[in-house]
Amino acid sequence: MMKPAPANPVSLSLRKQEANDHPLALIPYFRRWQPGILRDLVYTFMLGLGFALFFFALYAYNLSRDQLMAQLWNNFVIAMSISYSIHILFAISSFLLGPGLEKIRGWKWAAYYLIVPGCGVFAGYFLAVVLINPAALHLHFFQPGVIFNFAIVSVLVSCVLLFAYLIRERELQDKEKIATEQQRALESERRALEAQLRMLQAQIEPHFLYNTLANAVGLIQPDPARARLLLERLIDYLRATLSASRDSDTLLQGEIDTISAYLELMKLRMGERLRYRIEMSDQAASLSIPPMLLQPVVENAISHGLEPKIEGGEILLNAHVEKDHLHVTISDTGVGFQTVASSKPGGGVGLANLRERIAALYGKQGSLSITENSAGGVSVSLHLPLPPEFTSR
Repeated sequence: MMKPAPANPVSLSLRKQEANDHPLALIPYFRRWQPGILRDLVYTFMLGLGFALFFFALYAYNLSRDQLMAQLWNNFVIAMSISYSIHILFAISSFLLGPGLEKIRGWKWAAYYLIVPGCGVFAGYFLAVVLINPAALHLHFFQPGVIFNFAIVSVLVSCVLLFAYLIRERELQDKEKIATEQQRALESERRALEAQLRMLQAQIEPHFLYNTLANAVGLIQPDPARARLLLERLIDYLRATLSASRDSDTLLQGEIDTISAYLELMKLRMGERLRYRIEMSDQAASLSIPPMLLQPVVENAISHGLEPKIEGGEILLNAHVEKDHLHVTISDTGVGFQTVASSKPGGGVGLANLRERIAALYGKQGSLSITENSAGGVSVSLHLPLPPEFTSR
């Protein structure tokens, strides 16, 4: 039988739920309500009532009419006393054992579910006799025959609970196996995405590279200083991009440096048509993020927002930390959703792929939103959860 990975949070959650759940929750119908003290007390009452009616039915046919109510009341008190005694003993043992209860396995696990209900049967019956007729305690409890009968009852109750929990254990193992397989599938998907990213990082868009080199060649004679500066910026950008392709994570400051090199390069090509500002807090700059996460957004803003606009425009990148998330917003004053690639709220293939990547890396904790600015242009906002070492501060 495959054992679940011990570090799997889903498995630990399932084990914790099983260790603290009510026996009635073994029936799927009763799992519809969230666990809680009130729910468990009500479930124990329902179990006790069921036992009372069951034992009453066993004896009722042999009783006279005037004895029925007395027998029903006695069965009710005994069943409730035993049920709540078992309930309390499980609650006390769960409190005393704490997280160690979730790790009990094998014969210790079986002994736990045999001993606790057995003790609850004797304690509950003792309490019931005290409540019904304290004077007859020596007749109804301290007799060998009575003790033997309730020993059998306690074993039967324990075996019933143990059998029920064995069924639950099998169901739990199946869930753990599924959770482990899902965890592996997600890990494989994440690694595939990272491998794909590294391949993309190792490639420079041919048109971008050709156009930049063509611009440099065209400037060699009329403006050699500008051509030299253009090549220097291209080298800076290539160095930053290739360096990021070797890392699985980078500081936000490093990502901004790569974007700055790219924007400086584009500024030499577009001239006064391109303006940009970067606003970033010191705390945000020190955070670690996957590389090349913001670069596609900036490239999309230029190619689909500013370049189609005759007078160009401005790009504003703002990064700050708010509560337990890093918020990065990249806004432009370009043509907005007018271009074909950005005609849909999803923002085209590039941003759609970026949204899928964020979902694969962060799940529901990360998000990407795209809005059109009232004054023109588009704003793309990324919300990424902080690493654990920052959230614990």
